[in-house]
Amino acid sequence: MFKISFFIRKRSDVTRNDFRTYWQGEHADLTLAYVRDIGVKQYIKCEVLKDHPLTKASVNSYRTGPVSYDFVDQWIFNDIEDLKRGMADPRIQSLASKTHVSEDDWIDLPRSSVHMSTDLVQFYPVDAARIRATSDDPYLKVFYHVRSLPHISRESAQLHWNACHGGESRQHIHLSKHKKYLQAHKIDSTFVDQLTELRGYEDDPTIIGHAEAWLIADAEEKQPTAEEREANSMTLDDIDLFTDKSRSNVFLTNESFLLDDTIVTRPTGGGKRMPEFFSAIY
Repeated sequence: MFKISFFIRKRSDVTRNDFRTYWQGEHADLTLAYVRDIGVKQYIKCEVLKDHPLTKASVNSYRTGPVSYDFVDQWIFNDIEDLKRGMADPRIQSLASKTHVSEDDWIDLPRSSVHMSTDLVQFYPVDAARIRATSDDPYLKVFYHVRSLPHISRESAQLHWNACHGGESRQHIHLSKHKKYLQAHKIDSTFVDQLTELRGYEDDPTIIGHAEAWLIADAEEKQPTAEEREANSMTLDDIDLFTDKSRSNVFLTNESFLLDDTIVTRPTGGGKRMPEFFSAIY
């Protein structure tokens, strides 16, 4: 399974309400005209809740920078070969170009970001598929857009993120407020590189991916126990070891599923060893 995530910032001369109307209406229709034909199984628009008390509390707790984005769009694929075949079709190219022309009036492209990733699951209960943050569900979806410290390579930062930070999180799963948690590790992608150059998206090599987590929206706040305070302190201290928090972003969102087909995660195949598989996918 592969995921392309678009972290979108609106232009400063566009109001939040106007952008929301455009992004969930016209933009959604333009994109739906072709994304299924390039293999997208799930197409999700996540609206950033900048003013939500939990967003403000998260920014304060994690000591990240001001919330930079207005929406996160996600395309999820079974097979990256479907993307290659689809984008070679002149009809698809024309439809994608029409979408891009429309976006130019709305998006602050140099301050928006896109990357391809593969998920490394940290918490995944048996009912994980039912844990969603739509308007009909009791959950909110948390994003942590991660930028590593500049002196650490992406590979080293991702290894620490999964093996050390993820291990610490899994160790304290019984204390976590998160019902589901995954790390979306950025992988090399010719498609994303070409899209970034074509559209003028931000190109920052310190972006190593993002975290996604789901929590109960209106859970009762209780005074943390000593064990919970210690676990939280360990988590925050560990983030300091590989993350440039001042340039990273944390925020809560609501999800809207525009496509919701079955996702099948297949074996990698192709005779590639795992380290090779995690680079130069497409």
